[in-house]
Amino acid sequence: MRLVPFFLFGAARSGTNALTWALEKSDQISVRNEDSPDCFDQFALRDKVYIDAVLSNSAPDPVFFKSFHDTPRARYLLESYPGSRAVYMIRQPADCIGSFVNEFGNAGALVWLERFSSAANERGGMLLHMCRDDPVATEIAINQARLMLEEISICEASTANVAACYYIWAHSFIHHIQLFRDARFLLLDYDAMVADPQVAIDRTCRHFSMERLNIDADYWFSGRRFGKELQISSRLISKCEAVYEEFCHAL
Repeated sequence: MRLVPFFLFGAARSGTNALTWALEKSDQISVRNEDSPDCFDQFALRDKVYIDAVLSNSAPDPVFFKSFHDTPRARYLLESYPGSRAVYMIRQPADCIGSFVNEFGNAGALVWLERFSSAANERGGMLLHMCRDDPVATEIAINQARLMLEEISICEASTANVAACYYIWAHSFIHHIQLFRDARFLLLDYDAMVADPQVAIDRTCRHFSMERLNIDADYWFSGRRFGKELQISSRLISKCEAVYEEFCHAL
C-alpha cells in the first residue's frame, strides 16, 4: 500500500490552526500538528524516516501534516511522496502581521531578527534547517534573509516591521515550489475561509479525495482586523501587498 501524506504550507498566523482543527474532526484522516514530537522538531518536520514511521503507524488512513514551517522545501516533500497533495494558506498581510504582533510580540520579532542574521551572516540556523535537503531553497533563504536585514536597517526594527519581513520571507519560495503551476497545491485564503468555512472544507476534502466533512461554522475564528492600528513601514507593507496580490491573481 502506498502511504500518502498531505501537507499544509504557507506562513504562520494565516489560519493554519483553523484548518487543522477542522480536519481533526474527521475520522478519514490522521492529523499531526506542529508540536507532535514523533514527526516535528522545533516546529519543523523531522527527517523522512520519522515521517515514514508516522505514515506506517497511521495506515490505512492518510496523514495531514501541519507543516507550514517547511514551506521552503515543499517541492522536495511532495516529490518524495508520489500522490501527495498540499494546501497553501494565505492571509491579507496587515491582518497576518497584526496577528504575529499580537501573538508573538517583541520576543517573536527578536527571534526572527536572530534567524535572519544567522542565515545571512553564518549560513546557518533555523531558517536553513527549514530548507534542508533542498540546496536551491537554502540559497533563496540566505539571499532573502540578507534582503530582510537590509529592509529592517532602512525601515527600523519595530515589531511590526520585522513581522512584515517575516511575511515576505515566508512567501519567498512560491516560485521555487511552483505553487501556481502545480495541481498538487490547493490555495486557500483565510478571509474567504472565515466568510464561508464549509466551502473551504469542501474544497479541501475534494483536493484530498475525502468524503465531505460537515463542520460547525461557529467553531471558526471570526477573523479579527489586527492590522488597522499597526504602524508598519509603508515601504514594507507595499512589498507585502504585492506578494498578496500575486496570490489573489491565482485564486
